[in-house]
Amino acid sequence: MTDFGISKEGLSCTDDRTSTFCGTPEYLAPEVLKQEQYSKAVDWWSLGTLMFEMLSGLPPFYTEDVQNMYFNIINTKLSMPKGTSEATQSLLSGFLEKDPHDRLSDPLKIKAHPFFAGIDWEKLYNKTIPPPYIPPVKDKMDDSQISPEFTEDSIDDGSDQKKQVKNKPLHFEGFTFVGGK
Repeated sequence: MTDFGISKEGLSCTDDRTSTFCGTPEYLAPEVLKQEQYSKAVDWWSLGTLMFEMLSGLPPFYTEDVQNMYFNIINTKLSMPKGTSEATQSLLSGFLEKDPHDRLSDPLKIKAHPFFAGIDWEKLYNKTIPPPYIPPVKDKMDDSQISPEFTEDSIDDGSDQKKQVKNKPLHFEGFTFVGGK
């Protein structure tokens, strides 16, 4: 999972840093909010936030007031979702460590974490582990597993937009992504 809107090029070394203030507020790491230079550790923070939200229904420091949420991300102690195992709490604490230098961000340590004890990483890499659930779909175009809220929604024909882009070229201006191998 990724958001290419905030992706960076050229951060290939462990100690590479950047300082752009961008991202979804709920998922921003403390060092981004403090406008400090940051590393790939912000991605592990975001993963921890996503995992926390999947377990509890809300991001860990969420409040409707964005400024209060920023304050909470920087200053408030993490409170674990109810009913989570010790291994889950340990993993979340590691990902959501406020100090990026102490944050769990080493892939080898993450793979060795007790939360992942049942995973055979070699089989996972080779895609030989059977999925725990296979959705009952007929073919690649079967949308029966998608909520009708999305599939039955009307499509805005964009007639006003068509007038605005009628004479524009068929490429995206300013689009910089170049696919790699």
